[in-house]
Amino acid sequence: MKHPPFHVSLAPDTGLSIEPTRNLVETCSPFQHIAIEQSATFGRLYRLDGDLMASEADEFIIHESLAHIPALAHPAPRSALILGGGDGATARELLKHPSLERIVVAELDAEVVRLVGQFIPTLPALAFTSPRVHLQIGDAAASLRQHHARGERFDLILFDLTASDNPACAHLHHEEFIRLCAASLNAGGIIHVQLGSPFYQPVQTAALWQHMRSVFTGLCPTLISVPSYGGPWLLARATADTGTDPAPTILNARLSERGITGLRHYNPDLHHACQALPNHISQLLA
Repeated sequence: MKHPPFHVSLAPDTGLSIEPTRNLVETCSPFQHIAIEQSATFGRLYRLDGDLMASEADEFIIHESLAHIPALAHPAPRSALILGGGDGATARELLKHPSLERIVVAELDAEVVRLVGQFIPTLPALAFTSPRVHLQIGDAAASLRQHHARGERFDLILFDLTASDNPACAHLHHEEFIRLCAASLNAGGIIHVQLGSPFYQPVQTAALWQHMRSVFTGLCPTLISVPSYGGPWLLARATADTGTDPAPTILNARLSERGITGLRHYNPDLHHACQALPNHISQLLA
């Protein structure tokens, strides 16, 4: 049976057209429309309110980058907070770092956790069964405020959210919330944020970079390419200091010490190479 293609918007006049081979589930939670499909190119994938969040074929690119770049830049992270991350893939990658004793996943929608775990189990890979992973269902901003009020601080805070213009998480990209994140870091802590597509989303990408630049003295971009996100994709790593990144030799040593092998995307040379930006993107962020 041939299924009609669906459209994933990249810009108001541009998008990906994907023809599914199977429609696995389509439902509305109290917060959003959730669809899980399978395609020949991307394998199983899930969409929230039409936006493609992750696919089996290329999710490792974004999740390895989001998790390992800050975790390896830190000498020994012990605590991490993932804002969003209900598919479990970022937690899956962080679990590869044995020094991490506590990984909090602050996810808005319990249905995302349940359905992705049921239909795309390779994403969480049983991450939520680990005693080191603590799932908190509810608004991520409220969760962080509660942790902050209790005096809890984190070595890593990772933004694994829908687009910054999505009403469900737009408040998590405002300067006020970014300042709360900065105040919730331990000394030497690192925040890693997905800025978005510098080509398809230049205005929101530049605006979020400027919000972060007003808060942090140490700010470093990472440019990767994610096929299901339309190609070039920017992340920003922020710290309260201006220290330099560990050299590739140190990053390699940390991978070895932590027993991390079999990564499909991240490596220490790429860690540094992805910080080099084309002129047009440097000008956008300036």
